[in-house]
Amino acid sequence: MAIKKWDKNLRPREKAINNGIESLSDYELLALILRCGNKEKDAIELSKEILQKCAGLSNLLDMSLSQLMKIEGIGKATACQIRCCLEMAKRKNYEQVINCDVLKTPEKIISWLKTAIGSKDQEFFVIIYLNIRNQVIYNEILYKGSNDSISFNNREIFLNAFNNHASKIVIAHNHPSQNVSPSLADKKATIEIKKASLLIGIELVDHIIVSYNDYFSFKENGLI
Repeated sequence: MAIKKWDKNLRPREKAINNGIESLSDYELLALILRCGNKEKDAIELSKEILQKCAGLSNLLDMSLSQLMKIEGIGKATACQIRCCLEMAKRKNYEQVINCDVLKTPEKIISWLKTAIGSKDQEFFVIIYLNIRNQVIYNEILYKGSNDSISFNNREIFLNAFNNHASKIVIAHNHPSQNVSPSLADKKATIEIKKASLLIGIELVDHIIVSYNDYFSFKENGLI
C-alpha cells in the first residue's frame, strides 16, 4: 500500500510533525529523505531493505557518494541528501565545540567525535589542540590504521602541538568494532603519551574512544 493511503497518524511526515523527529525509527527517517519508492516498493519498504543491506544506519551514513549510488533505490540526488545530512550534523557538532571550554562541556567534543569518526570502518587517530582556556585551536586526523589497529609516533604528536601553539591536547580514536572498551595497547599508548606530556609541558587532558553511539573517556574512568 502506498504511504499516502496510510492512516495519517502512521505516515512518517505526519508522525514527525505531531510527535517530533526523534519519534521516527531509522527506516522512517530514511523514508523521508527518499520521499518515494519504486514500482515494487513504497519508501518505507525500500528504506527497510536499504538499511538491511547496509547492516544499519551508521554504515549507510558512512558511505561515500559513489558507494551510496550503487545501492538500488538511491540515485545521485538522494545520495547527496544523505551525505549532506551527515555533514551538517558533523559541522553543527564542531561549531558547538569551538570557543567553549571543552573540559567543562566534554559532551560537546564527544558528540562531534561520534559523528566525525565513530562509524568509520578503520581506526582514525585524532589530535585536538587546546589553548590555555581549554578552547579548540585546531584538530587533525594524524593517522589512519587498519581495520583493528593503529600506530602513532609520540614525537609527531607533540611536534604538531608545538607548531599549533597548544597548551593541552586531547587524543581520540574510534573502534570499528563499536566496542569502546580500551585495549591493552590503548592503555599502554596512553601511559606513554601521558609520560611524554609531563616531560614536555603540554598536558594530555583526555583520551577518548568513540563508536557511532558510545564512548569511553580515560579521564572519566580515572585512567589519566
